[in-house]
Amino acid sequence: MIKFPPPLKLTNKISSTINDIQSITHPLAKKYTKKILAMTFPKQDLNLGLEPSVLTVVPDGKNVKYIMDYNNIGFQDKDVDLYLCSVYVTGMKDFIKFSQKHPKSKIIVGGYEPTMNPKDFVEYAEKIITGPCDSFWETMEQSGQIVRGITLNKRIPRYDLYDIKLNQQIIPDKKPNDVVTSINTSSGCPNNCDFCCSPLMSNHIASKPLELVKKEIDYLKQYKPKFIFIRDENFPLQKDWKQKLDAISKLDAKTYLFASANLMTEDTIKYMKDKNVYMTCLGLEDITKEYGKNRKLDEVCEKHEKHGLFKYLSFIVDPLNVNTNEKSAEFYEKLINRFNELKPEMVCGNFLMPFKGTKLWDKYKHLVTKDDFSLYNSKSAFLEKDLERRLVDEYEMFKYQWDYYNSKIYKGIRNFNTNDTLHLRFLELKEMFAKKIADAIKQNPQSETLKKLTSERSNKI
Repeated sequence: MIKFPPPLKLTNKISSTINDIQSITHPLAKKYTKKILAMTFPKQDLNLGLEPSVLTVVPDGKNVKYIMDYNNIGFQDKDVDLYLCSVYVTGMKDFIKFSQKHPKSKIIVGGYEPTMNPKDFVEYAEKIITGPCDSFWETMEQSGQIVRGITLNKRIPRYDLYDIKLNQQIIPDKKPNDVVTSINTSSGCPNNCDFCCSPLMSNHIASKPLELVKKEIDYLKQYKPKFIFIRDENFPLQKDWKQKLDAISKLDAKTYLFASANLMTEDTIKYMKDKNVYMTCLGLEDITKEYGKNRKLDEVCEKHEKHGLFKYLSFIVDPLNVNTNEKSAEFYEKLINRFNELKPEMVCGNFLMPFKGTKLWDKYKHLVTKDDFSLYNSKSAFLEKDLERRLVDEYEMFKYQWDYYNSKIYKGIRNFNTNDTLHLRFLELKEMFAKKIADAIKQNPQSETLKKLTSERSNKI
C-alpha cells in the first residue's frame, strides 16, 4: 500500500476562508441545526483517491462533516439532521445496508447511480438528487422526491472538510509524499461515446465562471501542491480554457488533464506546455474500433514528444475480445504495436463496463448480474463468466502493461524504476497477482491454464 504523509497545517488565510464557508446564509439551513454528515459509497480508495465530489454539493455551516467511514460515523441518529450520500455503482450494496440502519427521512442521495437509476432509490431516500449540483439548499427547496441538482456557480467545494494529504494519484514522477489536488472547471460532456456514462450526468458542457476558478485556485495555493489534476471530461472543449489554464498555472504545479486528440493542435500543445501542463490524458479506447477523435492521434503524439509533454493513453479491453488465448494474443499484439508507435509515458487499461443508459447497454445487459455491479471498478473482467479465464484476462492486462514499462522502447522514453507512484503501484500489482494465481492453483492444482500463468510469471516478470 502506498503510504501518504501526515495532514497539512492550515494557514491563517485558509482558516479565514473556512470561517466564510462555515457561515450559514440560506433560510432553509436554519431548520437543520444538528449534524449534516456527508459520505461516499463505496469508501474512498486511499491509494487512488482525490477530493470527493460530494464536497461540491454539501452546504455551508459548522455542523457539516465529511465522514470517511460510513460504518463508523461517530454520531447517533438523534444528533443528525441529514445524511448526504453520494453513491457510485460499486457502492450500491453498502448504501442499502446503511439506509436500513438509519431513518429514510434523513437520507439525501445523489451521484452517478441515483442519476442513472433514480427509481432504485425511492425506497431508501427522502430526496434523490440527479445530475450535477453545487447549491444544496436551492436544490432541496424543489418539490418532489426526485429532483434535478441546481448549479449556481457561487461557491467553491468544501475543502475544509477533507484532508488533502489523503489524495493519491498513480502518475509518472509523483512520489508518495508529493501533494496533489484537483479542480473541475466544467462538468458534463457532449460527446456521446457508446461506452461512457459521463453524458448521463450532464450531456453538455457547463463551464464554471473564470472568476470562480480563480477563487478556487487562490484557495488551493495554500496547500502548495506539486501536482494538480484538471478533472474536466475534455478540458479544451471550453471556449475560455486558455484563461482558466493561465489561472491554474499560478499554482506553479505540474498539471495534467483530459483532452481528445482532435482538439490538440500544435499551438494548443505549446500553450499547455508553457502553462505547466506536463501530461495530457488521451483516450486510445478500444483498439478494435475507430474513433473520429483519434484520426490524428499519431500526429498529436509526435507533437507532444516534440514539445516535451507526456502522453497518457487509456485503453479499453472488452473481455469478449480476449476470451481465448488466440484472440488475446492477437489483441495485445495490436495494442503493444500501438504503444511502440505512440510512445506514451503512461498507459492505463480498463475493462469494458456497460452502463445502463449508454449505447452499449443493450448489447451486454444479458451478461450483467446484480452482483456484477459491485465490480464496476474498471479492473474486473466481470463480463467473462468463467472465473479461471477471468483471472487470466485480468493478469494479462497487467502483464502487457508491465512488459511495456520494462521494454527497451520505454527505457528510451523515460526510466520506469523511479519509485514514483506509477512504479510502486505496478510493484503492488505484481505481488497481488502472484498471490491470486497461487491461491487459484491451490483451489485447482490440475489446471494447465493456471500452471501456464505461473510459468509465464517466472520467465518474464
